[in-house]
Amino acid sequence: MTTQEAIEAFFLHCQFERGLSQLTITAYQLDLKQFEDFLEDKKIQPVNIISKSIVRNYVKRLTKRYKPRSIKRKLATLKSFFVFLEQEEIINVSPFRKLRLHIEPAKNLPKILPISSVEELFNSAYSQLREEKKGSKRYLQAVRDVAVLEVLFSTGIRVAELCHLKTSDIDFHHFQILVTGKGKRERIIPLCDPSTTKALELYKTSYQNFLEPDKPFFLNRNMLPLSDQSVRQLIKKHRDRACLDQKITPHMFRHTIATLLLEKGVDIRNIQVLLGHSSLSVTEIYTHVSMSAQREALEKCHPRKDLLVTRN
Repeated sequence: MTTQEAIEAFFLHCQFERGLSQLTITAYQLDLKQFEDFLEDKKIQPVNIISKSIVRNYVKRLTKRYKPRSIKRKLATLKSFFVFLEQEEIINVSPFRKLRLHIEPAKNLPKILPISSVEELFNSAYSQLREEKKGSKRYLQAVRDVAVLEVLFSTGIRVAELCHLKTSDIDFHHFQILVTGKGKRERIIPLCDPSTTKALELYKTSYQNFLEPDKPFFLNRNMLPLSDQSVRQLIKKHRDRACLDQKITPHMFRHTIATLLLEKGVDIRNIQVLLGHSSLSVTEIYTHVSMSAQREALEKCHPRKDLLVTRN
């Protein structure tokens, strides 16, 4: 079987058997196309002759162009591909079996927003809501902007998760939302702040003629599903209105709420569940961000200050 044929079989498996999202499949396609191009350069065709040494040479090429984090992601795609081929008996043994590759991960800490910047963004959105005439198209957009910002900050959900929320996923009786995350894993997030629930109720009332239970809850100005890019644009709009200099992305809300909750003493396992992380090790990166809380705790509680020592 050629590599191209094997890749096509793998994507059918990803789509119909594993049920991966289109976003994940697109990322896999880019990664495997890159590997396929490498094999073509080396004139390597049948997939069953790909060896450990070929994979090592591919990694060498990647290190010239990509950071460790990107390389690890590309190799994870490749490993999944070969595991599939081995399971389907297209190849005898995956070249990743017993293959040791040491790739030093980049220690990039999550970028978070100062609470003052969050306040400015919210003030911009709420001021626009007050300014617009009720029932107008611009008023509807302002209602949506407020609801989107409230949900992003209250729940820490990913922008893709927000865009894929269905009307039926939002429980207005118990004030909670059902989020479908990576790998189609579901989690329920409570909506604890009255401002968030009021923003969602206003949105539901304002958009009631356009909402359907099994269709996306958040809509754009044309009453079509809100896209990731539209969320980025609305954040940029309110960043500009608030005259904030820093670049602000939807994911920074996620980083910020996780860090602030940790600083306020919320158990890291609860934060893991909130964010939908499959592994606690992913959530633990936020323990390296909240340095101000660490410093405050050490200054307040460290036993060194209790030692009676004559220094002079």
